Amino acid sequence: MGIRGLNALIKKHSPESITQNDIRKYYGTIVAIDCSILLYKFKYACKAENSHLVGIANRVKFYVMNGILPVFIFDGVPPEAKNITLEKRQAIKQKIYTRLDELKEKVPRSEEEENEINNEIEKLQSQIIIVKKYHVDQCKEFLEKSGIPYFTAPNDAEKYCAFLQKNNLVNYTVTDDSDALTFGCSHVLKTSINKQITEINLEKLLLDIDMSIDNFVDYCILSGCDYTESIPQIGPITAYNLIKKYKCIENIVSNGIKLTDNFNYDVCRDIFTTFDYELPEPFSMKKTDKNILMEFMNTYNFRDNVISKFIKILI
Repeated sequence: MGIRGLNALIKKHSPESITQNDIRKYYGTIVAIDCSILLYKFKYACKAENSHLVGIANRVKFYVMNGILPVFIFDGVPPEAKNITLEKRQAIKQKIYTRLDELKEKVPRSEEEENEINNEIEKLQSQIIIVKKYHVDQCKEFLEKSGIPYFTAPNDAEKYCAFLQKNNLVNYTVTDDSDALTFGCSHVLKTSINKQITEINLEKLLLDIDMSIDNFVDYCILSGCDYTESIPQIGPITAYNLIKKYKCIENIVSNGIKLTDNFNYDVCRDIFTTFDYELPEPFSMKKTDKNILMEFMNTYNFRDNVISKFIKILI
C-alpha cells in the first residue's frame, strides 16, 4: 500500500517536486531497484511462465543501454508490525477464491448468464497474482549469471534502498511504493522503461509543505501505512492538517485528540527511521559467461532474438 494519500498530497502541495527528465540525465549513475512490486507487475502484465524473467531482462537491458548500473533489491523477512497488513491482503485474496468457487459451481440458466459468469471469473482471476519463492530465486540466478548486482534486504526492500542511498552507494531509488520517501529516499524514480523518467525530490517536497523529515514521518504514519492499524475518521487530509498544527503525534495526543489503542506509532516511527544494517561492498557489474547465460535463457524459453540482443549489451 505504501502511504495512504501521499501521491495526492504531493501533486496538490508540491507539484514542482515531481519532474520529468530525459533518461540521459541519469547516465553514469547507480540505481537501486525495489523488486517488491515489480515481479507482481510482470506477472500481471503477462501470463507466460517466464514473464518474471523476461521483465527483469527488459529492465536490465533498459538501464545498461542507457549507461546506468541497476542494483536489484529483493524483500527479506517483513517486520512483525507488517503482519496486520499482510493478513488483510490474504483475507482479500481468500474472498476472491471463495467467490470463484461459487461461480464455478453455479449452473447458468441462459447463455447470457453464462457469459456474465465467465466474465466475472476472468475478472477475478486477473486480480490473483502469485509470486512464489522459486520465481524470486530464478530472478536472482538470472542476475547472477548476467553479472548484474542484486541484494536481499534484511526486511523491506524499499527501506534497504533508502539505506543505500543515504550512504551514497546508489544515486537513486526506483520504486512505485510511496513509503520510500518516508524511509528517506532523497530521489525516487518511478518504475518505467520509457525515455522520460518521473523523479520525486524529497528535499523539495519537504520545503514546499514546510515540514522537517520528522514531521513528515509522523504525517505518513498518521495518514496510514503498512505497519499499524489506521485511525477511524483520520485520513490523509486530516492527518496533514493535524501535523501542520501540532508538528508531531505526541502533541496531537496531548491536545486531547484520541487515537486508538492499537495505533502503534512509536513502532512505526522506529521502522521508518532506524537503519541497523552493515554496509555492503560497492556495487559493480561482473564478467558474464556468455555460454552459461545462453544456457539459462534457453532453459527458460527466451526467444533466440531476445537472447542475442540481451547478451550483446552485456559482453
